[in-house]
Amino acid sequence: MTDATTPSRVSQKISAKVWEENAVPRHRIQWCPGCGDFGVLAGLKMALTKLEVTPYEVLLIGGIGCSGQIRNYLNGNGFHGTHGGALAYALGAKMANPGLTVIALAGDGDTFAIGVENFVHVCRRDPAVVLIIMDNGVYGLTKGQHSPTHGRGMDIREWSEEAPPPFAPLRLALTAGATFVAQSFSGDPRHAAEIYAQALQHPGFAVVNDFSPCVTYNKFNTYDWYRERVEDVPASHDPSDFQAAWELLNDFDRRGRLPLGVVYRHPRPKKAHGRLPIWPEELQGADIRPLLQMMR
Repeated sequence: MTDATTPSRVSQKISAKVWEENAVPRHRIQWCPGCGDFGVLAGLKMALTKLEVTPYEVLLIGGIGCSGQIRNYLNGNGFHGTHGGALAYALGAKMANPGLTVIALAGDGDTFAIGVENFVHVCRRDPAVVLIIMDNGVYGLTKGQHSPTHGRGMDIREWSEEAPPPFAPLRLALTAGATFVAQSFSGDPRHAAEIYAQALQHPGFAVVNDFSPCVTYNKFNTYDWYRERVEDVPASHDPSDFQAAWELLNDFDRRGRLPLGVVYRHPRPKKAHGRLPIWPEELQGADIRPLLQMMR
C-alpha cells in the first residue's frame, strides 16, 4: 500500500501535477503504446482536478491485469488487491472510513468473470464507491485470451459454449440495483472526465464502463471501430427513470450503436448507521464488554 501526499505538502491550487507527484513517471508506464488505459488515466486525472480533490483524500484500489496498474500512475493512497477482489476491498475501506473517496479500477475480466459475485452484491448494497471498468474484451496481461465482453459487434452466426455471446455490463448493473450506471470511451478523455466527475459526486455506488481498446491483442474493437459506433445519450433522456434507461439500451442495441453518458442515476435513500470504534483513542472509555459477550 502506498501513501498519499499529506495535506501539508499539497499546493493550495490543485493541478494535474499534484496527481503526478509520488506516482510512477510517464516514461516508466508499462502499458503498450496506444493502450486505451492512457485515456482513462487522463480522464480520471482531469476529473479529480476539476473537483479539487486532494490525493490524501483518495484511495485507489486496483485489481489484477493491465488495468490494475493505473493506481501506480496516480498520486493518492493505493492498494493492489487480488484478481476480482477490488470491489470487496473498496467496500471494506469505505465502511472503515466513510469520509474517504474510494475508487476501484478494474478490467472487464476482473469484474465480470472472477469478480462478478462481488459486482452484483456491491450493486445491491450501494456503497458510495466508484468503479471504473477498463473494458477491452480480452485478458491483455496474459496475452489476449477472450474475456466476458469479447465478441462485441462480431458476426458470429451461432452462439455455442466455445463462442458465448458478449456480456452486457450496463444491463447487469441495472438489474443488480446499481444507482449510477454510465459508459465512456477512452478515445475521448475529456468526455470521460465529465462522466467520472459525476460518478465521484454520486452518493451511492457508481459504475462507469469505459471502452478501452487493447491495441495489441484485440484487433477488432479498435479506436476507429468504436468511433464509428459510439453515440452520446440524448439530452432528452431522463436518467432517473429506470424503464427509460432500459428502453434507451434497447434502442441503441436495435440501431447497432453504443451509448456514451449517464444511462441511469437514481440515488437511493439510506439509513444512518453507526460504526464500531476502531482506533485506540476511540476505544478509550468505551465499554466493549457487551460486544465481547455477544461474540462468545
